[in-house]
Amino acid sequence: MLRLLSALCAVLALVTVAHAAPGESYARDPVVIIDHGIICQVTPEGAREAPDTMMGAINLIEQTRDMDVTTRLVPAKAGISFGVKFTLRPGAGDRDVTILVTHPPMGPEGVTTESWISPLSEGRASLNLFTFEFPYEMVPGPWVMAIEADGERLMEQHFEVVSELAAPAVLSVCYGQDFVS
Repeated sequence: MLRLLSALCAVLALVTVAHAAPGESYARDPVVIIDHGIICQVTPEGAREAPDTMMGAINLIEQTRDMDVTTRLVPAKAGISFGVKFTLRPGAGDRDVTILVTHPPMGPEGVTTESWISPLSEGRASLNLFTFEFPYEMVPGPWVMAIEADGERLMEQHFEVVSELAAPAVLSVCYGQDFVS
């Protein structure tokens, strides 16, 4: 009986670890991922309506920015932006895609999915980010940024949002070595 109980505990532990592990990121043709990770500080260049987001709008940002840190680990800190830079392979043509961000429940309504339409041009980079601006947004746990077109999921990039203390290397890049003692 003790051996059966030990075996059952071991199986449950494996299932729990497998369930807690972040999902696999991928991109399908015609999407090509250039990079993923964090930009320490972005300056909005305007805004555009996005009714399927909590704020009802998205910030417009410079599309040529590079990631400051390539990572899936994101510290929950105001001002941190994270996401994906991607393009369409040559010959794919221009098209509108839906950007979806799924995350743990946030805000009083417990919102778990936000989305907006993004125009893409083949061979030109597109940078889509989520920026932590308000305390209710900084929800730890698994986050996924995805792209869909014509009902098909073309890309998923998985992130893990953690407390500031769990991502000292990222914060050192963004705020200098004095941030971590």
